[in-house]
Amino acid sequence: MDHATGEKPKIPRNILVIAFVALASGLGQDLITPVLPAYLGLLGFTSAGIGLIDGLLQGSTSVFRLVSGILSDKFRNRKRLVFLGYALSSVSRPLLGFASSFGAIAGLRLVDGVGKGSKDAPRDALVADSAAAGTKGRAFGFHRLVDTAGSVIGPLIAAGVLLILTPSLASYRLIFFLAVIPGAVALALIIFGIRESAPAQAPAAGQRALPWSFWIFTSGVTVAMLTKINDSLFLVRAGHLGMPPVWVPVIFAGFTLLYALLSYPIGIWSDRIGKMPLIVGGWLTLAAVEFGFSFRIPLASSLVLFGFYGVFYALTEGSARAFIAEAVPYGSRGTAYAAYYTLTGLAVIAGGYGLGHIWDAVSPEFAFRLSSAGSLLSCLILAAAFFAHARKTANAPSEIK
Repeated sequence: MDHATGEKPKIPRNILVIAFVALASGLGQDLITPVLPAYLGLLGFTSAGIGLIDGLLQGSTSVFRLVSGILSDKFRNRKRLVFLGYALSSVSRPLLGFASSFGAIAGLRLVDGVGKGSKDAPRDALVADSAAAGTKGRAFGFHRLVDTAGSVIGPLIAAGVLLILTPSLASYRLIFFLAVIPGAVALALIIFGIRESAPAQAPAAGQRALPWSFWIFTSGVTVAMLTKINDSLFLVRAGHLGMPPVWVPVIFAGFTLLYALLSYPIGIWSDRIGKMPLIVGGWLTLAAVEFGFSFRIPLASSLVLFGFYGVFYALTEGSARAFIAEAVPYGSRGTAYAAYYTLTGLAVIAGGYGLGHIWDAVSPEFAFRLSSAGSLLSCLILAAAFFAHARKTANAPSEIK
């Protein structure tokens, strides 16, 4: 609290610290992610082996998101699970520099996935618990702004190391070892900076732990993720449209930076006009972007579409997490985020494989048009979630926490 004015800060201490924990850990993650495939290639791994290792990471992340969120509600302690998750990831990433066999690298990526999954749901529940009523959008928008900065800084540091030393096993291992620093910073911030929120209360008798509005919303996003073209294929499509390979990472950093910069003001806006209009608008934006990429458009037009792709993320990511915080009772938020992340995460894995197969078997154009249709369908389901949530809030007392 500001003792001079008696007003609570717009960004509470917990949320501020959690955001910079995410920045530090994200920086360490994205030091490694862009260079790991090339490192594995130098070690002699096949494409199938690289794909299997990525699948282990994604699969373990999805499973442990479910487990950790439920446990954070059951034991009423978010901070311990957040620390455990970040600790597993922070330790496993630098150890990649010592590993060269398939079993060792696969095991370390599996541990990283367990860590990523273990911290996501309780972390978001802690953000929601720490934000005052009416400021959930601002809180998640700020978190996303700071968190995403790590995804911009990390690859730039990795690129700088490779430019100075040239790509080799030694330079890749140096990058892995550098990940020790942001990992240690993240853990220190959790230990000394984060305070456990007040113990979560169980839902009142007769109150649904996870209301229908949450399940309708999660169903809509799951359908959308089943038919969403992933980021990698968007970048491949840019190459088809004439983007020089050297500029592809720059485009990725560009729309990620735009997404980060827009997240906070959009979060504030969502507290004023509501989350669902922005979420539905985001998926409509994505439908238009996907439809645009289904044509052989000029390179300049593809750059504009990538800009709107960043707008899509800014409209939906923080607003979705804030919507869940408002739709779900205080003591069930960990479980809600666990279910949301698990279902949408599995949909991303299945959708990525399915659309990739359609891309190869039919055409990229058809894959993008099918994806656009799926995004439009999800808008209808999300609109139903909006009306269900509006009816619930109209008949419910004001939020206390």
